Amino acid sequence: MTTGASLSVRERIEVERVRLFYRQLYFAIAYTVIALVLVGITLWHDAENQVNLLAWIAAMMVIQGGRVALVVSFIRAAPGPGQMDVWRQRAIVAGAITGLGWASTALVILRPEDPFNLMIVIATAAGVLAGGAAIMTALPEAYFALAVSHVAALAVALASQGTLEMMTLAVGVLTFGGLMVAIAQAGKRSLEESLHLRFQRMDMIERLEMAREQAESASRAKSEFLTLMTHELRTPLNSIIGYAELITGIAQSKRTDKLDAYAKDIHDGARHLLALINDILDLSKADAGTIDMQEGLFDVAAAVERCRRNMLPLAEESGVELKVETSAPLPAFRGDERLIRQAVINLVSNAIKFTPPRGTVRVAVVRTEDGGVAVDVIDTGIGMSEADIPRAFEPFQQIDHGIRRERQGSGLGLPLAKRFAELHGGGIEIKSQPGAGTRARLVLPISRVVA
Repeated sequence: MTTGASLSVRERIEVERVRLFYRQLYFAIAYTVIALVLVGITLWHDAENQVNLLAWIAAMMVIQGGRVALVVSFIRAAPGPGQMDVWRQRAIVAGAITGLGWASTALVILRPEDPFNLMIVIATAAGVLAGGAAIMTALPEAYFALAVSHVAALAVALASQGTLEMMTLAVGVLTFGGLMVAIAQAGKRSLEESLHLRFQRMDMIERLEMAREQAESASRAKSEFLTLMTHELRTPLNSIIGYAELITGIAQSKRTDKLDAYAKDIHDGARHLLALINDILDLSKADAGTIDMQEGLFDVAAAVERCRRNMLPLAEESGVELKVETSAPLPAFRGDERLIRQAVINLVSNAIKFTPPRGTVRVAVVRTEDGGVAVDVIDTGIGMSEADIPRAFEPFQQIDHGIRRERQGSGLGLPLAKRFAELHGGGIEIKSQPGAGTRARLVLPISRVVA
């Protein structure tokens, strides 16, 4: 079933018009019953016409009972937007039947030779038409069905008398009916304008609510990022400071080979810290559009091979097999090799981190169907749900996979890879299922391929 959120403003207005019509139909029914009572009382004095009058009132009451049943059915059905056309047609049919009931006054109870009878019938017609134009504004097509049958029958009955007075009355009835239909249409336009403003206001409120939620989400992400960065930056800094103090405190005569290990730890901690800072700076530049791309021609397969060599120590440490496959020959690619390599490294790093020992990470460089180049990073890891994939592209978001939590970094790898690909007119595509691994594809467009 179509939801209200997926409908256009025009469609929502049409749906609301039908709902308003059925909510107001009780008033039209009550108005009709009151009119029937008044007509019965005022014309009861005509003894010769009492049987016809009672028969007509009884038939009209049956019709009103049908209208009540229609409203009750609508309320119980609580139809959705896709079912409104059916209920609109039912309302039109009900309006036409009601109009025929009123039109029967011209055949059953109208006595043109009786001025009082004539006045009551015409006054009743005027009242019904005016009341319907006010109450049935939400669905003027249903009112039109009622008005046309009523007015046409009465006008024909009057004109058939052949006198100038009666023909004049017939023209007046037709004119009045046309005026009421026009008023109903004008009421519909006013209602539509009101509903249009209402739905626009509702949409604006929804957009503001979404913006508020996004702002709160961004604020939470910043808080989580600061918490994460506090830990990530503090650990290497403490290591650097601690080992530096140890080296400084050791006398020259007492220095041992441990200094090499200390120096290595200082070097590793400093490089880790520098990598974090570089990721943050790169993300800021990408968001601001200020990354200075150093474009040139390079071999994508050779760049991926360099990435494999860089990531091989991490793969061996994790007990993961890392393989590279290339479909030859591949054309040269125009772009910033450093950014493309970093994007591939980020994808491979993610794949290794979330692939259990004895698993496999396969990197394949292939041509796409449109002639571009793609780098597929396919792992046999734990995968993730479809709902988690959009979150994986958000900066500083870390999906809890349940393994290797200590290996996760700042949550910038995949967002950065996506931005680097987009700078070249490409993108990142991810397909994954829990327990079935993940395939991340770095797509590079044909516009940058040099034959």
